[in-house]
Amino acid sequence: MNLRRRFVPVMIVFAGIVGLMIGCTGIGDDQPRRTTNDTTLPGESALTVSSAGCLPGLSGLRSGRNALRISNTGKSPEEVGVLDGRRRYAYGEAEMIAPGTTRTLIVVLPPGRFGVSCEADDGTTSYSDPFTIGEATATGRMVSGVHRWIPATQADLGNVITRYRRSVTAGLDRLAADTDELQETVGHDDRAVIKKRWLTAHLDYDRLGAAYDTFGAYADNIDGMPNGSPGGVRDPDFTGFHKIEYLLWHHGSRDQLRSACRRLDRDVHGLIGAFPDQLTPLNDVPLRSHEILENTLQFTLTGQDDLGSHSSLATVTAAIDGTRMTLEALTPLLEQNDPGLLTSAEKAVDHLDGVLTDLRNSDRSWPALAGLTVAGRERLEGTLAGTLETLAPIPTELEVLTTRDDS
Repeated sequence: MNLRRRFVPVMIVFAGIVGLMIGCTGIGDDQPRRTTNDTTLPGESALTVSSAGCLPGLSGLRSGRNALRISNTGKSPEEVGVLDGRRRYAYGEAEMIAPGTTRTLIVVLPPGRFGVSCEADDGTTSYSDPFTIGEATATGRMVSGVHRWIPATQADLGNVITRYRRSVTAGLDRLAADTDELQETVGHDDRAVIKKRWLTAHLDYDRLGAAYDTFGAYADNIDGMPNGSPGGVRDPDFTGFHKIEYLLWHHGSRDQLRSACRRLDRDVHGLIGAFPDQLTPLNDVPLRSHEILENTLQFTLTGQDDLGSHSSLATVTAAIDGTRMTLEALTPLLEQNDPGLLTSAEKAVDHLDGVLTDLRNSDRSWPALAGLTVAGRERLEGTLAGTLETLAPIPTELEVLTTRDDS
């Protein structure tokens, strides 16, 4: 069976980028939202969470950086968040802490009144006793580095999904029109034109990056790689854009190309018919706002998804467009919950786009990865890494807990 490109956290070290962890928050130790398993953090508070209580005995927190070492002694995973006294704003959050494990939540707090929420995976929420950091006390000095946001609700993300699916529907219509044209072009047997039509249609699909999991088996059929297939690139189950790419750049026959393009066009139209009944999980759009480009860093800028076209940089442009599509769907929610993060995210994506555009050839074509200078490649990889750091808080801030009863 074809294996499509998966979104997974990985450690990748590029020239000039040492120790970059893809998939972490990218927040420094003096900033909120970060969780870690460190055991020797200064000023640490050892706390527990379970069905019997939410951080009982919580005390001694100061304005500034606090390290809450939280052990889950219960039987259910727990999500722990530090909130203001009215439970409107979040200042830090540790995603699901599994039973029998310990995580450290680092949070920066200003003077004020606060509490902690503990949410089990069935949606049950309990709260710690409230605590105050006073402005006129030694524990109440004013600090920098404070960040707060409004946690998202399931209704919020339901609206995001609705907006995003409208964009996907329009994108699928463009994709179908271009795969129709690709199929027609194959009949004329002009390889240069076929390659151009292939790239146009493939970029259409890559712009729909946040919807891959929604598409189910269609994603494998349309954009799967041969990895893991018994027959590799010659396996009959290897189909879609990358099959056509391999045939175009490795002297596939006219009949092979016609068959592969017919199959692709049929699968695209099948996806269009199936999409209205396919479900998009609530957390997918916030998650993909970061992971589309993470996927690009892992697979595209390493050349792993190149089967001969050397169109990696064009694929990066589609990934940028796909990331913008997620941000557009998230914009109303981020404007309400964390406008500063939205502004930073948009600027980071625009900067990445500008760096990529600077790498184009004088005739506006895209060079192959191997054609980039060392400085050009390092600049692109470094800018992409920085963009990922900027985008990383979005999935954490907008994630909502879903239960088995959620649709």
